[in-house]
Amino acid sequence: MAKKIVLNLNILTIIILFFSSHGKAQEMTNIYKTELESETWITDKILGLDPNIKQYNLTKFIERKFAGNLTSFGDKMVFNSSYVAPCANDNFTTAIGKYEFFDKEKIIISVDTVTYSGEWKKPTELRKPKKIIFLISKVDETIIFTKQSD
Repeated sequence: MAKKIVLNLNILTIIILFFSSHGKAQEMTNIYKTELESETWITDKILGLDPNIKQYNLTKFIERKFAGNLTSFGDKMVFNSSYVAPCANDNFTTAIGKYEFFDKEKIIISVDTVTYSGEWKKPTELRKPKKIIFLISKVDETIIFTKQSD
């Protein structure tokens, strides 16, 4: 009887370990994770600022004078997407939030904070995070985030 209980516990442990490591393995096998986290990206729109945006296009940023939107995916799964310009006479918006890779080609983002500076007279927005799932694809040197249905 004791051997049967030990055998059942061993089988149960193996099953639990398999399923818990299987989820982590999927998270770590995202084919875009390393590339996205190692670069700064020019984005056609500020990532996550408008939750209704269906698609974002990201291209690698090369250091230079630049006016437009830049996005980076940093440590502790936090991203920063902001409008930047070399002059100070402009409206600057920054969206800060969390991201998580899952599956081979998907990312979840949620915006926590939106700040306004420069000519803006708007207060900082603290948002209730809404998780948005995007399918990640690549055409030539452009990475594309396509929103999955709500």
